[in-house]
Amino acid sequence: MNKNRFMLLVVALLMGALVACGDEGVADNTPQVANPEDSEAPLSDLDSLIDGAPDSSKLPSEAKADQIFPGKFDLVELQSPVKSQGSRGVCSIFSTAALMEHLYIKEGTLANPDFSEQYLQWSAKFEVGSFPNTSGSNANSNLRAINRFGIVDEQAWPYESQPWKSGDDERCNGEDDQPTVCYTNGEPPESAKESKRWFLPRGRFVSSRVRSIKAVMHSKRTAVVSGMTFFYQSWNHRRSKLPVNSEYWSEGYVLPPNDKDREVSLEKRAGHSILLVGWDDNLEVALVDENGDTIKDENGEEVTTKGFFMFKNSWGTSGFGIRHEAGAGYGWISYEYIEEFANSMTADIPSLDLDPEVCDDGIDNNFDRQADCEDPQCADSPACQPVPAEGDLSNNTLVEIPDNDIVVGASSTIEVEEDAFLLGGEVDVVISHTFIGDLAVSVIAPDGTETFIHKNEGNAQDDIKRSFDLSELAGVATKGTWTLRVIDSAAQDTGAIEGWALKLDTTDEQPNNPGDDEDTDNLEGVSEPGAEIPDDNSTGITDSISIGATGTVDSINVSVDIAHTFIGDLSVALTSPSGKTIILHDQEGGGEDNLVKDFTVEDFAGEQAQGDWILQVSDNAREDVGVLNAWILEVTVQ
Repeated sequence: MNKNRFMLLVVALLMGALVACGDEGVADNTPQVANPEDSEAPLSDLDSLIDGAPDSSKLPSEAKADQIFPGKFDLVELQSPVKSQGSRGVCSIFSTAALMEHLYIKEGTLANPDFSEQYLQWSAKFEVGSFPNTSGSNANSNLRAINRFGIVDEQAWPYESQPWKSGDDERCNGEDDQPTVCYTNGEPPESAKESKRWFLPRGRFVSSRVRSIKAVMHSKRTAVVSGMTFFYQSWNHRRSKLPVNSEYWSEGYVLPPNDKDREVSLEKRAGHSILLVGWDDNLEVALVDENGDTIKDENGEEVTTKGFFMFKNSWGTSGFGIRHEAGAGYGWISYEYIEEFANSMTADIPSLDLDPEVCDDGIDNNFDRQADCEDPQCADSPACQPVPAEGDLSNNTLVEIPDNDIVVGASSTIEVEEDAFLLGGEVDVVISHTFIGDLAVSVIAPDGTETFIHKNEGNAQDDIKRSFDLSELAGVATKGTWTLRVIDSAAQDTGAIEGWALKLDTTDEQPNNPGDDEDTDNLEGVSEPGAEIPDDNSTGITDSISIGATGTVDSINVSVDIAHTFIGDLSVALTSPSGKTIILHDQEGGGEDNLVKDFTVEDFAGEQAQGDWILQVSDNAREDVGVLNAWILEVTVQ
């Protein structure tokens, strides 16, 4: 230990002893000093961390030539809390998740975004297929996983800070041939796989030149992930073969490596990944030599390096950076270090596709900080209304639903005395059930006309408490017995009809049925090709439906049933007999499975219906594949 550092340590210990023995109530203003030896500070595999990264010096600068930046800037207020990766070498997972949480905080919908690092590690290795034989990863693979497949909340699969060993799985023996599950700590539970996934736009590489990174942070107010070669003395790491500086460790200072540090650190190559969140042009720190001594110039003055990026680390808050101005766990890394040794990436703010509020599950489904009946979306929901009183075209008698009975099911009836015809209306339904994907629910009018209001949607969601439109029954006579029928088509889950009510909009004169309307008619065609969609082929496949009747198109409805494991790869287009093409689906939906959807199109209005209508389906990215099962074309003509 050099003399200056020894004296500094003695003074610090004496001050601590004086404070400990002083009068009660006297404040302890002694700066905290952390010992690197007391910190785990795990590192990453360098080869995976830098795999596939372009030459940073050849990337275009993000900054304009005349752009002026402030001397000091940070995005700390847009960061989630500092976390610890424990003793696992997954720093790139943590820095990428920190970027994602930062972007969601900036987007503003989620109050406290906290995403599962455990799930991201699994997704990068099993869903993307990157680096299956090491714990390491990189921002590029991680952002691909988030963009293509999405990751879940932390609570869906909490992070395990210790890597799996043979006690967790006998195959996890630390050898090179151990299975990938040893690096991911197993497979996610089914509940996590079924949880909502969150996505980001595609990531992109950024030049690690100082002005380029500043431009991203200042102009876009977006943090930057940087993965880099690790130099042990520069970071004051406990595994350094050269002397380290506890003061610098406590401040979070990371200096450019001296020649000896470059030499000995590369004998045990390692990498680290961090999130850059700001900078300070005027921060100046004394350089040290291979002995840990401050470097002096010919005049005896300290040689310094000036200009540092602020970064968020993933080594917890009890050691590294405990004296940092932004809070424990943050650090400062020199501009020189980043420019010479780092590759950097960022992503844009997510565009959220939120589910509507479910009004009776106790969850804030649309993340507007209002759950169930507190949410304005639930104002008209039956779950947020009193159960209709008897006599108001309602029936609140409990009827048990037979389990796995597709023949009889459960029925409940309402008698309507009004002798009129239906223009439209609603039915309010309250059904308790533990797996509503088992259920088919229909309303049957007095003349026997039946319309399905719920048909095996919702999978494992509980209960149906909502209103349904009855416009499909328009024109039927209202007087007589109306029936609510519920069929449970699978075993195990059970439930009951708790109540239902009719709200009927009627007229004394029978309206025209849509098929009897003199001005419009419907022409329909169905095709079930069952054709495989070629992967990563913009030409794709085509299938046609021929309309033989004549007429002028008013509107078109297209129903498609496409099985696919990543619908964000798909483009779907419809071409009329005249050759006009309209895009129905253009690579939306991200990593969602299967495109089963109706499209209503008015762009063909005025064209002739007769002829061949062509559906084109193409897959525009690699890996995921699918099948065009079927499609239906409904042409409404004038």
